[in-house]
Amino acid sequence: MIVKVCSKELVEFIRMHIEFKEETNNRKEKLLLVGEDWSSEFRYGLLAGIIDSDGHVHRHLGTEIKTASPSTFKAILNLLNNLGIIAKTKKLKAENRYSKKDYYTIYISSFQIKTYGDKIPSVKIKRFF
Repeated sequence: MIVKVCSKELVEFIRMHIEFKEETNNRKEKLLLVGEDWSSEFRYGLLAGIIDSDGHVHRHLGTEIKTASPSTFKAILNLLNNLGIIAKTKKLKAENRYSKKDYYTIYISSFQIKTYGDKIPSVKIKRFF
């Protein structure tokens, strides 16, 4: 993915918080490093952005976030854990999919969303809760 960024501060922030690790197949895995100095407001805002872009919110079922990236999956779980939000996970194998890639689903129950929803500035959550 290519993104054009016009803010020097944002570019520097990304460089400081994305770590690259070599995988065995010569690919680089990107890991989001959750900063100890990040305010809880910033962390909830980051979660809101993830939910609004890749999440599905259901009033009675809660929120579901899907990704095909193992590193994004780990980063989201780390963020949720850091915020004290309990989530369930599921991995679907590639043979069940047309894209031939495994994908990961993170489920946040409606109880958890109701508990933390006032802190998460998500447009989708505000619409349903």
